[in-house]
Amino acid sequence: MQASKTLFQSILWRGLYYVTVFIINILIARHFEAATSGSIYYISSIYSFILLFVSFSIESGITYFVASEKIAANKLFGFAIFWSLITGVIIFVLLSFFTKFNYGGIDERLLFISSITFICGNLLTAYCTGIFYAKNDFLLPNLVSIIITLALILILPYNGRSIVEGINDNNYFYLYFGSFLLQGICLAVVIFSKYIKINRQWFLSGEEFRSLFRYCMMAYLANIIFFLLYRIDYWFVEKYCTPVQLGNYIQVSKLGQMFFILPTMLASVVFPLTAGGQREKVNSLLTMLSRTILWLYAAVCVVLLLTGKWLFPFIFGNDFTEMYQPFALLMPGILSLSGLFTLTAYYAGKNKMKVNITGSLLALVVIIIGDSIFIPVYGINAAALISSLGYIIYQLYVLIVFNKEYQTRIIEFFIFKMVDWKNMKKILWSYFKN
Repeated sequence: MQASKTLFQSILWRGLYYVTVFIINILIARHFEAATSGSIYYISSIYSFILLFVSFSIESGITYFVASEKIAANKLFGFAIFWSLITGVIIFVLLSFFTKFNYGGIDERLLFISSITFICGNLLTAYCTGIFYAKNDFLLPNLVSIIITLALILILPYNGRSIVEGINDNNYFYLYFGSFLLQGICLAVVIFSKYIKINRQWFLSGEEFRSLFRYCMMAYLANIIFFLLYRIDYWFVEKYCTPVQLGNYIQVSKLGQMFFILPTMLASVVFPLTAGGQREKVNSLLTMLSRTILWLYAAVCVVLLLTGKWLFPFIFGNDFTEMYQPFALLMPGILSLSGLFTLTAYYAGKNKMKVNITGSLLALVVIIIGDSIFIPVYGINAAALISSLGYIIYQLYVLIVFNKEYQTRIIEFFIFKMVDWKNMKKILWSYFKN
């Protein structure tokens, strides 16, 4: 019952947070239009790539070792603060020499400030969130994020004016990028007040550091490959297509990533439970969760296929008339990758990330080769189709490995059963009952 309660808490609070993120994404796209919003999100993707490298995936190690109680939360929190500060100093020094340019009308001062606040803020947020999730606490970190995102929505300069005097189109993005650092600081304060005991040891021993480093290096490699898997096409599209097409394609990609929210929520529960030793209990959930996600999302995709031609421009604005066909081509890959998240979290929790790395690397090779050949000729439609193919290859590989290990028929991941509906009702009922 505890697993069911944790599962629902993750879905509820992370779901509310992602709703606010989706709303602000729509509002920014409509207000600043495809070219400007596309530039902002493209730069954010570059920052995310830098963040991926400097984070060393320590957040995965934090979740694993706190959940398994192999390293005290105090020590990992102290290391997280230390590494975030060191990274901030390094980025400040390096970018002082490399921001003498502008991109898409964004001046160098915004590029400099936004890079530091985005990278350091997300770094601290990821590390702190790892501790929260290891403690099965999904309410507090998401509540902080929801409040900050709602504030950004309220102060957006609609029709050139904000409810806060002095905020306009020229300076809004300073606050937007600054909010990431504010979020990280707030989460660190909450963790310190709730989970950290001052009189305990704050520093990792040599053996603890080596254990953390060994685990994180595997997660680090897996995360880099996976990041490239669903972002590498941005660089090809940016090179060979127009700014408006880039803006349209990024919104298609971001819409596709919205489908990963529910699986990510479920994965955030599967990972600490598996790391904490409850592997057999999690095994029984995996096929059910994969089937449920597949059929739920298939229904949503059918609705979007029927309505997308007019719905996408209606929601995002008249600049986004080229979203429909790329979305239709990306849809099979969205369904494949969505059903994969709980399995990849399972292997991460079992410290068998080699499975995830091999599968994502196969898919990445297919995407890079396909993008380099077809995007220059067929544009964003080719980008969507090639990504879809890569995601399907990734899913098939992991399913084959899982089938060999547990003798589970692959078809079990796809055919919905009435018992799945009953089990999901039990999960909801157990949460509200308690």
